[in-house]
Amino acid sequence: MINFNEIEAKWQKAWTDAKIFESEVSDSKSFMVFGAFPYTNGLLHVGHFKSYVTPEILARYKRMRGFNVLFPMGFHATGTPILGVVKKLKSRDRETVEEFTNKYHIPEQEFQKFEDPLYLANYFVGKFEESYKKFGLSLDFRRRFVTIEPIFSKFIEWQFGKLKENGYLIQGKHPVGWCFNENNAVGMDDILHGIAPEIEDQIAIKFKVDGEDAYVLCATYRPETLPGLTNIFIKENATYALCKINGSKEGYYISRAAAEILKHQMKIEVVKDVDYKDMLNKVCISPIDGRKVPVLPGFFVKENIGTGIVMSVPAHAPFDYAALERLKQNGIKVPEPIKIIDVEIGSKLGNANSAQSKPVHIDIPALAYLEILNKDFNSAEDDLELATKLAYKEESHYGKMTAKGYEGMSEPEAREKIGKLLEEQGNAIKIYVLQNAPLFCRCGTEVVINLVDNQWFINYGDENWKKAAREELSEMLVLPGKSAKAVQDAVDWLNLRAVARSQGLGTRFPYDKNYMIESLSDSTIYPAFYTIVNLIRDTEPDRLKPEFFDYVFLAKGNIDDVSKVTGISYETIKKCKESFEYWYTTTTNCTAPEHIFSHIPMYLFNHCAIFDKKYWAKGLGINGMLLMEGEKMSKSLGNVVPIEEAISKYGVDPIRMNMAASSELYSDANFSVAAINGIQERLSYIQDAILNVDTLDANELKQIDYWLYSKLNKKIRDATPFMDIMETRDAYMQIFYNSILELKHYLARGGKNGIVVKDYLSAVSLMLQPIAPHCAEEFWHALGNTTFAAKEKWPEANEQMINEKVEKQEDMLDAIIGDAKQAIALMERKSGKKVKEIKIIIAENWKRDINNMLATEKNAGKVYEKIKESNELDKQAAADYVRRLSKKLNEVKEVNLTQEDEITILDEAKEYLQKSIGCKIVIESESTSKSERAKRSMPMKPSLDAIF
Repeated sequence: MINFNEIEAKWQKAWTDAKIFESEVSDSKSFMVFGAFPYTNGLLHVGHFKSYVTPEILARYKRMRGFNVLFPMGFHATGTPILGVVKKLKSRDRETVEEFTNKYHIPEQEFQKFEDPLYLANYFVGKFEESYKKFGLSLDFRRRFVTIEPIFSKFIEWQFGKLKENGYLIQGKHPVGWCFNENNAVGMDDILHGIAPEIEDQIAIKFKVDGEDAYVLCATYRPETLPGLTNIFIKENATYALCKINGSKEGYYISRAAAEILKHQMKIEVVKDVDYKDMLNKVCISPIDGRKVPVLPGFFVKENIGTGIVMSVPAHAPFDYAALERLKQNGIKVPEPIKIIDVEIGSKLGNANSAQSKPVHIDIPALAYLEILNKDFNSAEDDLELATKLAYKEESHYGKMTAKGYEGMSEPEAREKIGKLLEEQGNAIKIYVLQNAPLFCRCGTEVVINLVDNQWFINYGDENWKKAAREELSEMLVLPGKSAKAVQDAVDWLNLRAVARSQGLGTRFPYDKNYMIESLSDSTIYPAFYTIVNLIRDTEPDRLKPEFFDYVFLAKGNIDDVSKVTGISYETIKKCKESFEYWYTTTTNCTAPEHIFSHIPMYLFNHCAIFDKKYWAKGLGINGMLLMEGEKMSKSLGNVVPIEEAISKYGVDPIRMNMAASSELYSDANFSVAAINGIQERLSYIQDAILNVDTLDANELKQIDYWLYSKLNKKIRDATPFMDIMETRDAYMQIFYNSILELKHYLARGGKNGIVVKDYLSAVSLMLQPIAPHCAEEFWHALGNTTFAAKEKWPEANEQMINEKVEKQEDMLDAIIGDAKQAIALMERKSGKKVKEIKIIIAENWKRDINNMLATEKNAGKVYEKIKESNELDKQAAADYVRRLSKKLNEVKEVNLTQEDEITILDEAKEYLQKSIGCKIVIESESTSKSERAKRSMPMKPSLDAIF
């Protein structure tokens, strides 16, 4: 077995010493690839490296294809996550302490050092860099930087200056996710588990309370369903409140919990608490038609969502329907559903559910959608939720309104009209809800929506900007292709984004130094910084003025003037500009799917906002996730494995192979110990074959040698297009897994030509380099080479060496062995005797002529005519043979081997056949054989006769 850790250390040192991954501007075509840089608040685990192996394989492959490749990686430390870890360590939070001591192996007496956020960030930067090197990433480490470095902050200040110049940086009032403990707006990086707040508009409809100068507020996404209103739902046993809103004279009933949440969006004064029983005694009046409706308890109402009160439209809302039916079951009188939308129920759902049934109660759509799922009103909330989604999908896209005054309108059209009417009449209030609540800040505080005054935003909702981002996306290569639609949706969805934070590490907001730029907004055009950071590493930050970046990135200004203004040398500025313009025309960003609605659209927007079109993003790869033995990795399951622990146990190359060859890069992979063990064994088999090459002879080429050359060149031909689009599983099925089978077949067939085997293994070793680079180097040098495999060219297929005839001959041998083994097992089981000999009977040449006629004509009648005209064929035998073949006419293929060819091949392979089948082999021609089975022989499929 290969000592993987030993060869990893050996070749990583050799690569570093030779500086083979340090990339400079040259005459070769450039290719720049990068991955999303990691956050430096904890150690990396194997799941992170699923994302890093994607750009790594692409970088190594492109080098072999003749590109000058730049593969850099930086470190993300801005924002609040590091501060959150520091606070937890200071308070000796049990989970954090255990993580640092048990997983990171840091003694508790060292924790005082980690109370300095910069120390903590830089500590993990060092650990990350060690992990990158141990994983064999072919990075140019000269390009690394941390997002809290002053030189990077100058770059970010310049970026925000450009956004403000272009009118994309604005100030105003807007709802944001907020942590009141931190007194800070929060984004994905600030929230536990990295989930971005999803803020949605809702309309809170005002229902006048009969006999009171007060209203019940009901939050809804679907004001168009108001004509189907039958009642109002509240939460049983919840506390409600009569409130004044924004200084109103009239009162508003909402839940006490909702009042606490909504007070950050509007001024709410609680006049008094109200028991839910008192709420049930009220009667509400619909604002559009004056109908009076009762207030009833609803099992599904949540007091901390919306206003804690829900309007009920049971004909079209499965939850509402179920709630009324359950009340009816308990003897409570409830109103009847009112249908207001027509749609062909279930017709557009496709295979929405494997148990989909035909609906019966089409006059009550809410019930009909439950029936489609074979469910009823007593079903679990998950089932009711699915039925709700199905109803909304069809009604929203295909439904027509039937309510008076809105007949024939589509549901979206009616939604806009009724919503506008309610607002114009003063019968609705706009509120914001956290659609994916509950979310928690990393400090542990629940996130709420806060309507912030004088907040700074990037206006991603600007329609002209969106148009440019869509154009950029349309011209990109997105892999896998199906992800392009999700990215398009993200571009369409992205709107105002708050960029100023009161806390955190990173760059001060240029237009209010009391604030910091939030952690995703400084991570959009950062890849451009890789192209110059090694050239300005020792430059004083204050010299990096806007004029410098304008000239380097935008070609604005005069180099002599820029040098005078900044004090940076002419030569340095010139090199920076050349480096950016060389590398940044062919960029590929590899990232994870969780970034589709965060980093990726912001990356696109900022590139087309700042750079010339030729420097817009060119490629995007979205890799899958890594499962651990079939389950999602999570701390709660205890299946998160630190990367260095995994490397020590299994070796880097088996892990990389498992991530990228067991599934496509863009699909979820499964970290499986059994699979990794299998990969280790296969890699060791290749090494053993290499070490035994010198024991083989250098004889005249035989059929099996031509077969191995054919397989090799076909492998190169077929795997290369897969590598071009990073379909690594299909590529390495050819390169790796099939190579083991082919080598075993070659040696079992008596192949022993050292030159042939060395040619084969040399090409396979090179093709393993992108995915198993340490083994590839070890194999390449063991074969007598002195150059780095990492710097060699990808093998090219020699089409002239692909020999389908020879491959079919070997396939025939394998088929004979399989048929013989099956026949022997059957005969020995029936007779109770052991087979001593197998006769292999070869078909006559006239059968080959008939076979080829049928393969060409695909018409038995025409072949019969030719048989009648022939003076050489036995007409009866030939006609019988045509009838036999005509039963599977489409399967008849042309054969180019004569009877003599088959006999020669089988004679040469007799020893292999006898060893494989396990008995004596006799080869006969059909005409000379005395076996009753001789007539059954066919071209390339001899008849077999067992002798006991």
